[in-house]
Amino acid sequence: MSEPPPDPRSAEFRFSLPLKVLAAAAALLILALAVGILLPGRWEVERSVLFAAPPQAVYGWLDDPRRWDRWAPLGDVESTFSGPPRGPGATRSWHHPEMGDGTFRIVAAVPNREVLYRVEVQEGALITEGTLRLEPEGGGTRVTWTEQGDFGPNPLMGYTVLGMDRLQGNQMENALQRLGELVLR
Repeated sequence: MSEPPPDPRSAEFRFSLPLKVLAAAAALLILALAVGILLPGRWEVERSVLFAAPPQAVYGWLDDPRRWDRWAPLGDVESTFSGPPRGPGATRSWHHPEMGDGTFRIVAAVPNREVLYRVEVQEGALITEGTLRLEPEGGGTRVTWTEQGDFGPNPLMGYTVLGMDRLQGNQMENALQRLGELVLR
């Protein structure tokens, strides 16, 4: 014989419903974390634009960290600069309570062809590596900007990776548009 259902006025019934809701919420959280662990930690975003200008008109904006704020601004972040003014070793550093501490460093450059850089935030906890390639095309220059990073096996950052192409891509598109306006002045 089966037992009759509990009386809604009983203590057993009043406590079992909140426990079932709590157990369901915990199960959903565990499921979300498990899915997050399975999501990729690596991301890569690429954007490209054609400027009606020669490579040398574009390159001077890319190999000098002091000029990046004009087209790819960090916002209201006070920075210091070290190393050579441009090219490999040119470095921008910042200390900011919301963005964290970080450095942007040009790691390699081929004049009028390519600039490679590395951004480290929170002493390397987050690393972004980027490349800006310049290729003559028609009477202008195609600038292809690629950024990549790895958030590791963090279950919450796995969800962030899913939106990186849109989030980071939008920032890169806006920066390239500002760069084009500067180059074509």
